[in-house]
Amino acid sequence: MKPTIITVLTLAFAVLFGSCNDQSDSPIYGNWRLEKYNCIATSSYGLTQVDKNENYVLQLDNTGVFCFTTDCNTISGNYEMGKTTLNFSNVSFTEKACEYMLVEESIKSNLPSIKSYEIKDDLSLILKDEDGHILIELIKL
Repeated sequence: MKPTIITVLTLAFAVLFGSCNDQSDSPIYGNWRLEKYNCIATSSYGLTQVDKNENYVLQLDNTGVFCFTTDCNTISGNYEMGKTTLNFSNVSFTEKACEYMLVEESIKSNLPSIKSYEIKDDLSLILKDEDGHILIELIKL
């Protein structure tokens, strides 16, 4: 019996899409809104609350690529994660001159220091440095 073209195409699509990582593979994948961050203008690990009118979003896809959009610029690059480890690399950003850039400068400064993550109640993403200090807190969109 010869396979029909529809059977062959169906099998090809099943193999193609079945081999890709699904967005549901890890709860870390998706869009996260910045809530608090470690501000570079202060010398402590106290977190600064983001104004509710601001919309800073971190997108983590299932291929190891991230994009962090701010009011003015975009920060992007790669990330690698384990069960609780998280490392950002190849970080690049646009350099538009903006009126208020402290938040995005803090994010750019914090990303290379992030070494682990924690997800609370599937709604909060906590990013920490190697000593366990919280650098960034986000909520699921």
